[in-house]
Amino acid sequence: MSDIVINGRIKIKSFQADFIKNFPFLVPTLVDKKGTRLDNDYTIAHANTTVNGEYKPIKVDDFSINGNLFIGTLEDRFEETFGIPCEIVYRLNGRHYTTKGKYDKMSISEANANLEKVGAEKIKLEEIVSYA
Repeated sequence: MSDIVINGRIKIKSFQADFIKNFPFLVPTLVDKKGTRLDNDYTIAHANTTVNGEYKPIKVDDFSINGNLFIGTLEDRFEETFGIPCEIVYRLNGRHYTTKGKYDKMSISEANANLEKVGAEKIKLEEIVSYA
């Protein structure tokens, strides 16, 4: 499994697709400060401007994610780096849940494996707009 690399030019849906390829039971969902899901056709830079009301410089050229990163750390670093809240979401019994709590203290790989064991559903890219 290779690192997932994102930058301001990538579309949210491309980031999500790369993430799902590596971790099929989890999907990063970018939201505004009120928790409303952002349009997946936005680039990361456009989402930054939408969330902050004006463009705030992104702190790095590229942001790298791998399976050893804790989910809570990923969400925190994503917001620090891009100025956009990120919630990792999974689907269980037909409902969507954020990873807040138990899964935030797990690595991405560990949470993905745990969700598979408990019967979570794989994230379907064609249905990604409904994950919020």
